[in-house]
Amino acid sequence: MERMESKDIFALALGLNGTPWKVDDIVLDTGLGELKISLIFEKGSRFTHPKSGELCSVYDSRPRRWRHMNFFQYRCYLEARVPRVDGGEEYGVAQVEVPWAREGIGFTLLMEAMMVLLAQSGMTVAEASRTLGIDASTYWRTLGYRVHQAHEQIEVKEVRKLLVDETSIRKGHEYVTVVCEPGRLEEKKPTRVLFVTEGKDHQTLEATAAFLKEHGGSAEQIQLVCSDMSPAFKKGFTQYFPDAIQVTDYFHVVQKIVNTVNDIRLEETKQVPELLKQTKYLWIKKENKLSSGQKKRLYRLCDYKLKTAKAHMILAAFQDLLMAKDFEEALSGLKWWYFWATHSRIPQIIKAAKEIRANCWEGLINYLKYRLTNAAAEAMNGLIQAAKRKSRGFRNFSYFRTAIYLLGSRLKFNLPSPIPATHTN
Repeated sequence: MERMESKDIFALALGLNGTPWKVDDIVLDTGLGELKISLIFEKGSRFTHPKSGELCSVYDSRPRRWRHMNFFQYRCYLEARVPRVDGGEEYGVAQVEVPWAREGIGFTLLMEAMMVLLAQSGMTVAEASRTLGIDASTYWRTLGYRVHQAHEQIEVKEVRKLLVDETSIRKGHEYVTVVCEPGRLEEKKPTRVLFVTEGKDHQTLEATAAFLKEHGGSAEQIQLVCSDMSPAFKKGFTQYFPDAIQVTDYFHVVQKIVNTVNDIRLEETKQVPELLKQTKYLWIKKENKLSSGQKKRLYRLCDYKLKTAKAHMILAAFQDLLMAKDFEEALSGLKWWYFWATHSRIPQIIKAAKEIRANCWEGLINYLKYRLTNAAAEAMNGLIQAAKRKSRGFRNFSYFRTAIYLLGSRLKFNLPSPIPATHTN
């Protein structure tokens, strides 16, 4: 094997072969903890004018410096005089592009790729910026640019279903709406975040429709949409996705009934505390999730004429009918359940049933027919909130959106790999 000089090794590592550029000098300053690599271009080289695309002679050059990936424990910098070329009266004098960095940025492409990789790995930006020795604000700007560029290339033409959910950006009731495409198991495609926008009103759906159009899709291509019981989302779907079938996420409907049962328990506990105190989870958990001891206690309590016990049975019946595989059977069960709930003589249950009928009855029927849920969006929401807690919040919406896209949009970045490729089976 032919022995290589250090300059040749660094030129190969930087991808300079086949370009007019070469390594001129390498200086390691242990006192400053820096490695400086000086680059020059060969005399007489011609460069492509960035506007005309034609090869031109060098007009003059100006010094530039870029932060590169660390060399062991040392910060690494590239330095070069970047040439400008003259494109004549039509195109004028312009600075050429260098192969190792994009225009107007003080990082090499490999350094940008490392910044993205660390953020994707689970590090917070604060942790990653400390690791690389970069200002956090500068890190966010670079990361935001790369995430935005990758998100602009997202494909939406094949999207047919949308899951819509809101999540909080910080305390004080500040929310963002997160729009996901559910995963397609048959195509081995996981759930992905398509779009994030501020607020949780019906106008977030207008912004979603505009996003689809800007990326080569349309609101008309969406066949199914799923959300919680939010009237704002329902209004937005009706207005901006009129051709889509609206599905109400059954989990939120169940949760409404669960909360109603617990309210009844709390009220009745004042009358019979010896029976109902510390029994919350007996009444709201599914029976198959209870231990044998909990089941025995529940059965004993059901022998008493308690409103809580009757409300519990209405909840259990609702959960059972949602599991029915046959649509007609499930629909018949839903109608029977509504009659039972509204004739239960329990005011809270009657109120909850009527609210369900008024706000999401059609969406609930569509769930029984199409079995689309917001479970994947809720799981994504959990990951987003975990990332928010780990980062101790985000300074602004732009940072939060960048983090969500990086976490959930499965973006493809047009960057070189900062780690060596492996060839193992």
